[in-house]
Amino acid sequence: MVLPKNLKEILLYQDNYLIKQINKSRMKKIFTLSLISVLMAASVQAQDMHFSQYLTSPLNLNPALTGVMNEDIRIGCNYRNQWKSVSAEPYRTISASVDGTLPPKRKTNDFFGLGLVFNSDKAGASQLNINQANVSLSYNKMLIPSSGGMLSIGFQAGAGQRSMTYDALTWDRQYNGVRYDPTLSSGESPIGSSLTYLDVSFGLNWSQRFGKNFRLSTGASLWHINKPSISLSKVADDPLYMKIGFNAVGQYTLPTRPGTSILPSVVFFQQGTQRLLNVGAAWRYRLVEQSKYTGWVQETAIVAGLYYRLQDATFINVRIDYMDFSLGVNYDFNISTLQIASSSRGGMELCLMYKKALVQKQRYNPKNGLKFVQY
Repeated sequence: MVLPKNLKEILLYQDNYLIKQINKSRMKKIFTLSLISVLMAASVQAQDMHFSQYLTSPLNLNPALTGVMNEDIRIGCNYRNQWKSVSAEPYRTISASVDGTLPPKRKTNDFFGLGLVFNSDKAGASQLNINQANVSLSYNKMLIPSSGGMLSIGFQAGAGQRSMTYDALTWDRQYNGVRYDPTLSSGESPIGSSLTYLDVSFGLNWSQRFGKNFRLSTGASLWHINKPSISLSKVADDPLYMKIGFNAVGQYTLPTRPGTSILPSVVFFQQGTQRLLNVGAAWRYRLVEQSKYTGWVQETAIVAGLYYRLQDATFINVRIDYMDFSLGVNYDFNISTLQIASSSRGGMELCLMYKKALVQKQRYNPKNGLKFVQY
């Protein structure tokens, strides 16, 4: 069958129109997802990494918390995976730390804490990598022995490294009018791929017991005091914003149930124009009580918490404390303006911690009689 010339032109026009509409729809979706990725990457650039299980990463919460624990050594690891629902390259964050109490040189309740923390954050298609290695030192001075009132002063210093790759990025010039063509030149010139910088932070913390059933730990911190440049370009200066932090956590033990306690907490950070506020509470229930004399039987407890991050997410976490180990899992439910794209799916987070009392039987252990909040 031979079609009239004008009918062929009409069909050809319709085919071309449909192809263009399909491509426009695809490009619109790509553009939307790209815009979301850019916004999230900008947020990553503007503020530090953070964990929802912030109490299990104390050296990232406040340098003054170094060595502040009922035990003598603490080893922890936190892992976070988020934005998998809106990006082919989810954002991954990992932190590993170790800290402990230095042996005292005299008969006193004052002690030093020493720690090391390593953080790594990878974000988006550009694989923006942020790596940090910091040494943390604290001095803990007993001011009110009768109630365990202790002032902790902490310093943290180390090196940071940022890098990114350009191979996985796409540009509008690589759209040939029909589809995306990776063989086309982007017309963009890489501005740099890596830099290293020095980072210095400081913190204060106060710990005290109120009566028999309530303990409090609260502090303030100042991060990136030297405001290092984090620009990958050699011709532009982009200082890392100084960050101000506030942390507080309490532990109220129910008088009628000594093995059950409530742990309310609040964390606030301000970095440039970015604010982060976490509020919530956890419930801790002791399943097995530790033996008082032999120490052969160690405590086992379960912790469950519900929290809210201002204009961003609600999250729940559950942790099991078994002997010297703690294993926790957390999930964020996104409630920000990105929830349309994310379907309210935020991110999964895991934590593993090991804590051990090494010198509890020594006569002049500086922590004898002290009881800090059980994170």
